Amino acid sequence: MNSTKQKILATITLIFTVIGIGLYLSNNQSLLLSLENIPISYILILLVIQVLLLIMNGLFLKALTLKFNIHLKMTEWFGLAVVTTMCNYITPFSGGLLFRATYLKHQHSFSFTKFASLLSANYLINFWTIGVMGACSILLVDPTGTNKMVLLFFLMVAFVISIVALLPVRKIPGNSKLNRIVNSSLEGWLLIKRDKGLLTKLVSYTLANIMLNALAFWVACSALGFTISLFASVIISLVAAFSIVIKITPANLGIHEAIIGFAAPLVGIGAGEGLMTALVIRGTGIIVIFLLGILFSYLLTKQLKINVSAKYRKPNRTQ
Repeated sequence: MNSTKQKILATITLIFTVIGIGLYLSNNQSLLLSLENIPISYILILLVIQVLLLIMNGLFLKALTLKFNIHLKMTEWFGLAVVTTMCNYITPFSGGLLFRATYLKHQHSFSFTKFASLLSANYLINFWTIGVMGACSILLVDPTGTNKMVLLFFLMVAFVISIVALLPVRKIPGNSKLNRIVNSSLEGWLLIKRDKGLLTKLVSYTLANIMLNALAFWVACSALGFTISLFASVIISLVAAFSIVIKITPANLGIHEAIIGFAAPLVGIGAGEGLMTALVIRGTGIIVIFLLGILFSYLLTKQLKINVSAKYRKPNRTQ
C-alpha cells in the first residue's frame, strides 16, 4: 500500500471513529457532565503519570541500544521516547518510529536492520509480558471463570510468543538484500535473548509501564466519579495495549478509546464510562507529549544536523 492510500485509509478511519464516538456521547450527554467536576489534583497526577510512562519507554530504549554498544544520553533516550510519540500523533502507521530509526542511524551509525531487530524484540517482550500478566490478572479478579475467552486469549498470546522466543534462530540461505536484512534482524534478536539480565530488565520496564497505565486508568476513573478496582484497571490497560497492532490512525486516535469502551464491561463498568476515562487519559497525554515534544524535537534535530554536516564537511587543506 503506497503512502497516499495509507493517508486516505487513516483519514477515513479516523473520521468514522470520531463520528461514532461523537454520536455515542451526544446520545449519552450525562457522561459529559462528569467532566465538569474533575479536581485539578487528579489532572496533575495524570500529567505526572504520563511523564513517567515516557521515562519507562526511554529506559527500555536505552537498555536495548546499550546491548549494541550505543550509549544514549538522557536527552536522547528520553527525547526519542517523547518525539517518537509526538510524531505518531502527526503521522499514521507509527511514523514516529521512522524518526527514531533515522536519528539512531545518522547519530550513532545504528543500521535499519539492527533497528528492525530492536523493534521485534520490543514487541515480543511487551506482548509476552502482557499475555502472562493478563492471564494472572484475570485469574485474580475473576476466579469463577466468567471471562474464559479473555483468559484463553492472554494464555495463547503468552504461549505463542514463548514458542517463537524458544525456537532456534536459523539464518535464511541466500544473499539477496531481503535475506541480509532478515538475517541481520535475527542475529540482533539472538544477541538480546541470550542476555538474561537484559531480558529481566526489559520485562521489569514493561511491567512498570503496564502498572502506570493501570494507575492512570484508576486515577481517571476516580476523577470522573466511577468506581473500579486497581486490578480491574490492570486488565483494561492490558487489553488496550493490543490496539498498537491496529496502526491506522495517528497514535491510534479513536481506535484505542473504542477498544477500552468495548473492554470496560469485562471489569464491571459501562462502555460509556470506559470511553470517558480513555478520553481524559488521552487529553492529559497530548498535553505532556506536545509540550515536551516540541522542545526535544528541536534539541534532537539540532544535534542531528550538526552531526550530519560534520560528516559531510570536507576538511580544509593547506598548501
